[in-house]
Amino acid sequence: MINFAYIKNRTLFFVFNHPVGKQEFDNNIQSIKSALKFYMPEECKECEESLFDDIKAFVTHTPKKNQENFKEVKQIYKERSTGNFEVNIDETRLRELVMSIQKIIKETNNNES
Repeated sequence: MINFAYIKNRTLFFVFNHPVGKQEFDNNIQSIKSALKFYMPEECKECEESLFDDIKAFVTHTPKKNQENFKEVKQIYKERSTGNFEVNIDETRLRELVMSIQKIIKETNNNES
């Protein structure tokens, strides 16, 4: 029932397409806020623009537009890992997957240097 969400003036807004969704959200908003305060980074230069102090919700009664009218926004964060970690996984497929991720991280960090 969530149409979309956005951050404005350090407030995270959730826009619902039905009043029941907003009501359910309002019933749980305090637990959501306390969980987010517990997990929000205090100082993070990469995510400064996306930090928020409050959460609010409202219902929109405007009809949905076609998906092609929306512009996709991608946030790109600098990889902080160097890829120097041990892979202690016994399952072969999972171990190969993690090692391929490790290789990508190492290659990305070498190209940025």
